[in-house]
Amino acid sequence: MKIKNLITIHNKENFLKYDLNDILDKSIEEISKSFVDNKVDSILILKDSKPYYILTVTDVIDAFVNSLEKIKLFQYFNLYKKDLLTAKIEDSLLDSYKKMREKRYHHLIIVDKNGNFVTVLTLEDIANFLTEIAIKDPLTGLYNKGFFEFLIDKCKNEDIEVGIIFVDLDNFKELNDKYGHLFGDKVLEKVSNVIKKNIRDIDYAFRFGGDEFVVVVFSTFDDLEKIKNRIDKEINSLVIEGKKISASLGYAHYKTDSENLEEVIKIADERMYENKRRKK
Repeated sequence: MKIKNLITIHNKENFLKYDLNDILDKSIEEISKSFVDNKVDSILILKDSKPYYILTVTDVIDAFVNSLEKIKLFQYFNLYKKDLLTAKIEDSLLDSYKKMREKRYHHLIIVDKNGNFVTVLTLEDIANFLTEIAIKDPLTGLYNKGFFEFLIDKCKNEDIEVGIIFVDLDNFKELNDKYGHLFGDKVLEKVSNVIKKNIRDIDYAFRFGGDEFVVVVFSTFDDLEKIKNRIDKEINSLVIEGKKISASLGYAHYKTDSENLEEVIKIADERMYENKRRKK
């Protein structure tokens, strides 16, 4: 996993950048307004397009505490020299994260192969991304089976209504073999989007692998049935590159169908397979 994998999806820029010559004569007090006005936590100073210094909110606060708010930035840079932690976009993301933790750096400055500035990543940015890829399916963006098991264990300890929906695509292997993996991936992505569109923010969608999906719905039985019907109708109306897509669904509700959550999962799975058998 390289840094560029995160950069391609990272669209949050919580920093400003200035050319060194444009701000040398500004005071700490003056530059502090840029933090407030732009709601950023750092300012990257560039010299000839290359990283020169990073000024953080913490630096500015410390300067005010030490009554240094009136000094010019060129004086501040001489007083408080700082080593920058940089990495190239082709470097290992995990290794860079470990280096940040070891050296207690909060900001990682990303440069291209020529050393020119690309962006700034925070420890939080990288940690969030690594967490995402640990619990999510990379193709569809849905949660993975491991996170499903974690969520179910958590639900067992809470007195809440839970609905389970199993979704299994019909004849997916044949479609995948006949039209290729790129087409198969497109089908999985489209189906995933349908599922995500038809559930609420409090619900969860998972890809178990292959062409099997599971939805966990926190609702009454009636609402579970409505959500299941919406997903069912929309998936079975999909036509992708002229090919009709269909799926078999099964659902069950805790505590309507059983007061044992593992049994509810089993019932939903069995109902899905029963629906699939009826189509043959």
